[in-house]
Amino acid sequence: MTKKISVFRAGDAKYFKEYLMETVREVVDEEILDESQNTLAADINEIMLGYYALGESWGNFVDAGAAQGALEKRKEQLGEEIFDMQSGRAKIMAQETIAWANANGFEGNPVRAWWTARPGVLSKAVGQEVDSRKNPTDTLLQFSDDSFLGVSAKSTKGAGDIGFKNPGIGSLSRALGIDLAAFVSKSEQDAVEKFNLPPAKKQRKPFIRQNPEVREQTVQIGIKILATLRDALFKHLSGLEQDDLRAHVVGVWMDAGESYPYYIKVTGHGKKEPYNATIMDPTNNPKMKALAADEVKLVKVGNESIGISAGDKKIMKMRFKYESEKLASSIKLSGDPW
Repeated sequence: MTKKISVFRAGDAKYFKEYLMETVREVVDEEILDESQNTLAADINEIMLGYYALGESWGNFVDAGAAQGALEKRKEQLGEEIFDMQSGRAKIMAQETIAWANANGFEGNPVRAWWTARPGVLSKAVGQEVDSRKNPTDTLLQFSDDSFLGVSAKSTKGAGDIGFKNPGIGSLSRALGIDLAAFVSKSEQDAVEKFNLPPAKKQRKPFIRQNPEVREQTVQIGIKILATLRDALFKHLSGLEQDDLRAHVVGVWMDAGESYPYYIKVTGHGKKEPYNATIMDPTNNPKMKALAADEVKLVKVGNESIGISAGDKKIMKMRFKYESEKLASSIKLSGDPW
């Protein structure tokens, strides 16, 4: 975003407010654009991974027409440079996936591939109901021995750890037996009444962003809400026995519980050739081994996060965050590398 430099005279409050509002709108628009582009770029990576896994062929790519149509649209939307980068990462990701599969009991090369972005595709492919909330497969491969291997594909510009599951506040509350959502609802309703905010979040978001004086206060309230949620979760988790805490981390946050089809997380790296890829098996990796063998510990990190470690190994961070505007969007949880 190009930065604007302006000089304001004393008394130019009206013009400064307009300038501030315009700047806020530009930042928000840029954030929305970045998020959309990341999703579209991921589509390219996931589809091309399946294509390369099949030996650069569409012949046994299930519903190849729809996948190719999506590719063409993404290329138009993002341009050749991003398309080529995502495709380049996908090629090495496919190679590393097959090498890992052959070293871990999957025989031969992939004979069929599915892009599982649409609802129901994964369940139909494997012939049984699959809860996509627990199985993050983006590209499904079937090997010559009829075995299935799911690939949760991630693609980044640099080196880095692989992300974790992002449970909703409702599902986390149910898993723990505590009502976090009620506190959020009460806190936000108090703010709505105090600042006369629109009751519907859809209208509340632009209202807050168009009123910097109000936004300054709602942001602070949102920060306090996130800190309170973090503290409540920390207190609850601190009261669990080690086995229960370990089960919570593994099952709710690490996508490492029993899940069919078996899947691995594959991350592509690099901005240009030579690209590289890393693989994590959620049920067999150093973090899982540390969790199984060592004491699990909790520590508060920053304002809204909880750090999880096992022995001397940092496992992850549990973080509360608003999806976009504080008090005007839903609260999400993210499991992040630490």
